[in-house]
Amino acid sequence: MSKGLLLFFSTMLLVSCVKDKSIVVTQIEGFPPDIMGCSCYYAVDEAHFQKQQFIYIDSYETTPAYISINDSLIAVDPKNEQKSEYTLDVEIEEEIQLDQERYHREGTLKITEKNRAVYSTSIYGECGC
Repeated sequence: MSKGLLLFFSTMLLVSCVKDKSIVVTQIEGFPPDIMGCSCYYAVDEAHFQKQQFIYIDSYETTPAYISINDSLIAVDPKNEQKSEYTLDVEIEEEIQLDQERYHREGTLKITEKNRAVYSTSIYGECGC
């Protein structure tokens, strides 16, 4: 077998292994019942935000926080201090104060599953009371 063909098969195997590790993030419709008062809520873009189709919601950067995986609402620790199947990384790249208690934010959300599958997306949302 030639080196070129062997390299092709090795590359195909590597890609298929990575493909099997994926996180299916789904939308959270509205707010979970225990998110009251001050909170942060993000969608993938402005259109989804306007429809309240969020991918991440928290109690103003504290627990509880929620993501939805395969249409199942999952409580997560936004600070990654508690042991969980998922770790989160929220990077805010732009923040604009809208009024005294509300901020518009844009950035990225990275969700890592303990099997090392990673989901990353841009986020568009708000934090406020």
